[in-house]
Amino acid sequence: MSRAAATPRGVYLEEFFGTAEVGLFAVPTEEICLIPPQLKPRQKRLIEDVLDVEIVPTTLAGSILLAPMAVGNSNGILLSNMVLEEEVEAVKRVAGDLNIGVVEGKYTAIGNLVLANDRAALASSILPKRALKKVEDVLGVEVVVGRVADRSYVGSLATITNIGGLVFAEISEEEEKRLSEIFKVDVMPGTVNNGIRFVRSGIIANS
Repeated sequence: MSRAAATPRGVYLEEFFGTAEVGLFAVPTEEICLIPPQLKPRQKRLIEDVLDVEIVPTTLAGSILLAPMAVGNSNGILLSNMVLEEEVEAVKRVAGDLNIGVVEGKYTAIGNLVLANDRAALASSILPKRALKKVEDVLGVEVVVGRVADRSYVGSLATITNIGGLVFAEISEEEEKRLSEIFKVDVMPGTVNNGIRFVRSGIIANS
């Protein structure tokens, strides 16, 4: 956004709607961040300043749980086919040059099934070829098909930016190395919120 942030960038502890699982309620990229309209003004400013992004207040599929319904990077945002038309339009109004696409098919929680930064995307092995092509087209990166710790819901198990990543604690050293090679950043295993292994649920991050 190229503006001076009122709050220095760093790590901040926060709760949304009475839970520390703040990552469930946001879809961040390098330029914008989708958030629920119901967040408090102070919380909206915190996200805006810390991530240096333009916030986009919206529901997705009528829900404040945004993370399962979308995945994004600097090239685009891919939305679940459960998302309402007015919600798609709300995102498009502020998206600028970002690609905005909707993935069709029976797997609706696309945010749980794709992990991405600006260099690559790891897509769940359960996604069909047509969905994989949509991921590639919208996010504009090479798509690698795979699992994390033999689990298919790869998007919920990690947070990856362009400078690093935190991944499900039970990955092997070989898998940690593979993820680093895919996304071209250092990754490390860990948990959030006192041992929660679904890393994305507890973090809102960009580069």
